[in-house]
Amino acid sequence: MSVTADDLKTALSVGAILISLVSLYFTKVNWLQSNRPVVTAFITEHSSGISAATFNLVIANTGSRPAVRVRLHASEAEIASLLEPGVRDQKFKMIESNFLSASEIPLLRNGEELTTSFGAFTDNPGEDSWLRYGSEAEVSITYKDLEGRKFESRFPIKVYAREGFGGGVWAAAKA
Repeated sequence: MSVTADDLKTALSVGAILISLVSLYFTKVNWLQSNRPVVTAFITEHSSGISAATFNLVIANTGSRPAVRVRLHASEAEIASLLEPGVRDQKFKMIESNFLSASEIPLLRNGEELTTSFGAFTDNPGEDSWLRYGSEAEVSITYKDLEGRKFESRFPIKVYAREGFGGGVWAAAKA
């Protein structure tokens, strides 16, 4: 049995169809990976003075799609690692509330950042410092996209000044 020109054409056509199907599969996988919400959380300095600072917790969606049912998770031990030893229960609960289901964000638009207060630090004697400056905790964040696909990420959050993270910043020139 000899191979005819029609057999070669058929084989090439079948090969082209298979390559097209594989290409379609990888295109869909890449589209799903790049067209999704990407939600992160970080602690940022709200204001500071010579020996005190207040902090905010920021949730940001840097992805290309909205996120729904956004929620932070952390164990009591992880939350406690952010706080000074012996901190009052009321202040522990204030920080813990950010990680409870009641603080779930129903919808976080792409490009949106939401902020909530997260505590204070001071090294003044006699003042009530409750965040441990420089402390870090592993947290997770869960969320869905509009089609119901679930996502979970684990990352550290750290209590520190993001501006001047290396120890200082140059002051702007006075006009």
